[in-house]
Amino acid sequence: METTLKIASSVRYRVIDDEAVVIRQCEGDVLVLNQVAARVVQLVDEGLSPHQIADQLVNEFEAPEAAIRKDVDHFLGELENLKVVERIPAAGDAP
Repeated sequence: METTLKIASSVRYRVIDDEAVVIRQCEGDVLVLNQVAARVVQLVDEGLSPHQIADQLVNEFEAPEAAIRKDVDHFLGELENLKVVERIPAAGDAP
């Protein structure tokens, strides 16, 4: 089963027009995300897996599929490092 992600409990975000404002409450800082990055955060919040997020973006944006998948993986890694998102272990995985 594929790992999914969730928005960290200490993070709040709001989409404004085509951008998102992400507030990392524990760190006391704010991130401003462009349209594509905002959409990725929305899709994480909807419970989609990284693979499903890439599939959705391939349908929504005109860019090569391989580039979208690579960018999604990279960006999700950045969000995880910034503690904006957290991994949800797949059923049967050890914590």
